[in-house]
Amino acid sequence: MKRSILTILFGTWLAVAWAQPKIVFDTKEHDFGTFEEETGPVTHIFKFVNQGNEPLMVTNVRTTCGCTASQYTREPIAPNDSGEIKVTYNPKGRPGRFSKPVYVTTNASVDRETLRIKGIVIGSKSRRHANPYHIGDLSLRSLHIPLFDTPKGHLRTGQLVVRNEGKTELIPIFKHVPSHILVEMIPSILHPDEEGIIKIHYDPDAVDDWGFRRDEFSVGFEHEKGSEFNTITVSANLLDDFSAWTPEQRQQAGHLTLSTDVVDFGIIKGNKSCKQTVTITNSGKSKLTLHKVTNENRPLKTKLKRHTINPGKSAELIIEVDPSLARTNLLNGRIMIISDDPNQPSVPIRVLGSFE
Repeated sequence: MKRSILTILFGTWLAVAWAQPKIVFDTKEHDFGTFEEETGPVTHIFKFVNQGNEPLMVTNVRTTCGCTASQYTREPIAPNDSGEIKVTYNPKGRPGRFSKPVYVTTNASVDRETLRIKGIVIGSKSRRHANPYHIGDLSLRSLHIPLFDTPKGHLRTGQLVVRNEGKTELIPIFKHVPSHILVEMIPSILHPDEEGIIKIHYDPDAVDDWGFRRDEFSVGFEHEKGSEFNTITVSANLLDDFSAWTPEQRQQAGHLTLSTDVVDFGIIKGNKSCKQTVTITNSGKSKLTLHKVTNENRPLKTKLKRHTINPGKSAELIIEVDPSLARTNLLNGRIMIISDDPNQPSVPIRVLGSFE
């Protein structure tokens, strides 16, 4: 008798345990592909079947942002009947790739189901940033990455905003990159109308130079030839790092003093070169090192007799003008002296004049 009762109870438990709904989707992911923002909201219907033996109820459908909306069958769905969940994505103001989850809760299980929609939105032309430079279908905000003051002993990073204005994926590649610069594309693959950045990592200790410096590298694409604008310029002003120096260390350092910071050659007649001298004095308490004298003005040449100056001593900087190299009638140049003076590691000298 007891065995019969146990058999009946066990059979009843099996019947209850087996009697449950079961939701099965035809697919749990939909790719809208590439479409323009002006297309407006796009919709996909996820269809499902109740493969259980009890009525199925969809109790909740939750999206993760205001750009995605949903509608779903709210009536009980009998075994072997079907229902649907309609998901709509609004691309307004959201150019680029998207991938949005949709969470579905039912009475079939304590675990929720996850659906997903994805695609690429080509942004409205009125929303796009104006990128005036182009390398094929890649538009660039600029062709120059400035790093400004770059102290030795520290890696510097810079970046450049770019956009894929074509209809296919772009995989930018970089060539002729200097050894002290690392370049990466983020993301590595640019989808249509997607923005990304060209990011650089600059190691000033890996280059034997001081002061203002320009470097270049080339941008191209896999399986494509380069186009008119294919060179990116990186500029940096390489200096000593004094960020951790104490006031006492600064006071005890070497300090640079100029006899003048403006050299005026006046009217320069004919093609005969002329010279002037600027005296550089170390007015500090330690040895002063002059790393470099930089000059980017074509008619100007400089000559420095000594690169180290003891306290209280001086060195002469000879500035020479060659009129035959002038491209205009005016001389308006700038010479930079790069030193280890913590108070002014980069000191300018203006050079003025006119040619007749």
